[in-house]
Amino acid sequence: EDPDVEYERYLSDALKEIEQAAGGEDVAEERIWQITKDEKHRGSESALFEETNSEWEYTLMTDEKAAAFVIDELSTVPEIATIYKSYPYDVLRADLLRYLLLWYYGGFYADMDVFPARPIRQCSALQRLFPPQTDHPANVSLVVGIELDEPYASPSRMHEWHWTRTYGLIQYTMYAPRRFSPLLRQIIVRALAQTRQYQSQHNSLFGYREKDILRLTGPDVFTDTILDMLSSSLPPTHALVQRSVDADESIGDLDTAQKRVTWAPFHGLHETVCIEANEAIPEAPMGGICVLPVSVWGNGQRHSQAEGFNSPQACINHLFRGSWKKGWTKYIFG
Repeated sequence: EDPDVEYERYLSDALKEIEQAAGGEDVAEERIWQITKDEKHRGSESALFEETNSEWEYTLMTDEKAAAFVIDELSTVPEIATIYKSYPYDVLRADLLRYLLLWYYGGFYADMDVFPARPIRQCSALQRLFPPQTDHPANVSLVVGIELDEPYASPSRMHEWHWTRTYGLIQYTMYAPRRFSPLLRQIIVRALAQTRQYQSQHNSLFGYREKDILRLTGPDVFTDTILDMLSSSLPPTHALVQRSVDADESIGDLDTAQKRVTWAPFHGLHETVCIEANEAIPEAPMGGICVLPVSVWGNGQRHSQAEGFNSPQACINHLFRGSWKKGWTKYIFG
């Protein structure tokens, strides 16, 4: 579907006004965010995650707290609350909420079913974010991991795993070292605009299928927006663009005028890749991003060459309780 460019521009400008009104330092405090219905639904993994990272502040966003944040804190953009409240499933609200929290406050987000393989600050893949005091941390506003890296998967395998595509970034764990990441801002804009467009074309209250959720608020919009922003922000001579073009050479889909960042530079990633904010062209800031190898946060999966939970790279173990792989209806309804 064609994007609603005017509505996206309106939303982006409205979010930028919130950023300008907030002012002050954009470096985020070290705070962990988790989302659940209420305190009673908090499990042992969540408590252990907080305990393992005791030097970080911790906030459990219950339904009540989330509604107050969306309605009151972001009241200058009423469309956010309208769309948030319109979602019939918790998973849709939780997707949008995590983006809003990390955009507005920054910090570390983790799903309720993640296990701390090691403390956040002791994760070797994140050392560019937590260097010795004599060094400067990487100038990035968002850190993401790889969940799916199977570019040659067959249609039958995609069907078996409920995949809508063969690559994707994790959004069950993410870290925003800075407030007001341009990447997260655009992810929010896309999710809201695509939801509005979808709702205008579907009358049924429960008209969200598995692939719709993935596309509108889930890993699909998350991944696509990040690749699109890198494409529009990085100069044509940037290494990521060149690697994308080189990988495409035998296929020929990318001509000189269409140089962009594809999945190619992240396929088979073994070390953290950071693109700092100052690598973007001045007229298209994206805030900088680090992409982690699959085994850092996406270990324990039976695909994408992911290593096991005990991998030396593992920093987070995701238990995939009721995930898409086990049946999407359970994931949505619990």
